[in-house]
Amino acid sequence: MDDLLQTPEGKKELAAIKSGDEDAKNDYQTESFAGCTACVALIVKNELYVANAGDSRCVVFSNGQAIALSEDHKPDLDIERDRIQKAGGYIIDGRINGNLNLSRAIGDLEYKKNTDLKPGEQLISVVPDIQQRTLKAEDELLVLGCDGIWECLTNQQILEFLHEKLQEGKSPSKAVEELLDNILAPDTSSKFSLWIFRTKKNVAGVGCDNMTCILVTLK
Repeated sequence: MDDLLQTPEGKKELAAIKSGDEDAKNDYQTESFAGCTACVALIVKNELYVANAGDSRCVVFSNGQAIALSEDHKPDLDIERDRIQKAGGYIIDGRINGNLNLSRAIGDLEYKKNTDLKPGEQLISVVPDIQQRTLKAEDELLVLGCDGIWECLTNQQILEFLHEKLQEGKSPSKAVEELLDNILAPDTSSKFSLWIFRTKKNVAGVGCDNMTCILVTLK
């Protein structure tokens, strides 16, 4: 993906997607420094593979317990810090060069300009971690989501909430909708919401970040 984003064809496509206008394919001379995380789950027969780059997350609900199948890539992790420092970067308040607060992502090409380094050695790495799990009879749910939802509630709280909604007869899409409605802050400028967010208290209605969530029922 990083290689594609830097080709003329990739830049044209990115410009068109960004503007929603096919004519924008002719206006791609300005380089994009946008980036995104990626969390992908692949089920092959009875095997589950999860690839993660960034601070999105994948969690399975098994026998009433939330089990993380990915680890958030944050700059303060030892393995991430070592790579960042070897690439000539620094970390301030959990942010690379005082800016990004995650250490792996697709794009963010301004952090990947050192041609002497491999993709996995750059300040921001595009290389994902991959975990494998043999699915069990007690595995019920699989949830993938960006950091906006995990900042509001714990893995266990989110999976229990969704499981309860399904038990009530709600569809997976409706369960996710109610989860996001529950944690979304009614006002991003609310002093109360910001205080709750900073102190990381697990209460409803505090989400001020973007939120994306996919719920998969395994049985």
